[in-house]
Amino acid sequence: MRTEEQKIIQGHIVVILGGVEYNVKPLVIKEAAPWRRKFVELFTNISALASVTSDNPEGFDSAMKEVLLEKPDKLADLFFEYTKLDRAEIEGKATTIEMVKAFEEVFALEAPFFGSAVKAIVNMEKSLR
Repeated sequence: MRTEEQKIIQGHIVVILGGVEYNVKPLVIKEAAPWRRKFVELFTNISALASVTSDNPEGFDSAMKEVLLEKPDKLADLFFEYTKLDRAEIEGKATTIEMVKAFEEVFALEAPFFGSAVKAIVNMEKSLR
């Protein structure tokens, strides 16, 4: 957890991926705003996906594919776009749960009032499994 001083002076966060610590610095406003828009666009239909039932097999299959395969991959895309870390290196040694935790930390940098949103999404995805 970052101190108040680190938050004010753009102090970095530390994420752990594949057992290795990486420093991630907050984006400047000019880069952060478009990044947040991409995040919001990615989840504009999440409530519709959550309401799909197995009464509609085609819709259910499509929703499951999107929630379990496509959304996590797109979240990883956003993570690497933000952090500018070496994706090939990290994907070869990090676990999914490490990526989720690291993304939560990055998201908290850009949405301090909504830092728990990623946790809620992850919990919703878990409940669909």
